[in-house]
Amino acid sequence: MTDDFAVRCKGCGFTWNTPAMADGLRILGACPKCRGDLEFGTRGAIAPAPVAPDVAAAAPHLVLGLPRI
Repeated sequence: MTDDFAVRCKGCGFTWNTPAMADGLRILGACPKCRGDLEFGTRGAIAPAPVAPDVAAAAPHLVLGLPRI
């Protein structure tokens, strides 16, 4: 088997290849097909959390959007 996967099920052998699927399966905690254990590969590494913008320092139109007329 190849090591180029995000998540692989140890039970049925099904693989997922995207980091987004890895995040969702990490929340589920088990294979949605057979309820088997999951193995996370190199593509399924946890990505750093995005930095939240400083909302208090931003102008209101940047936070709320354009006003309606």
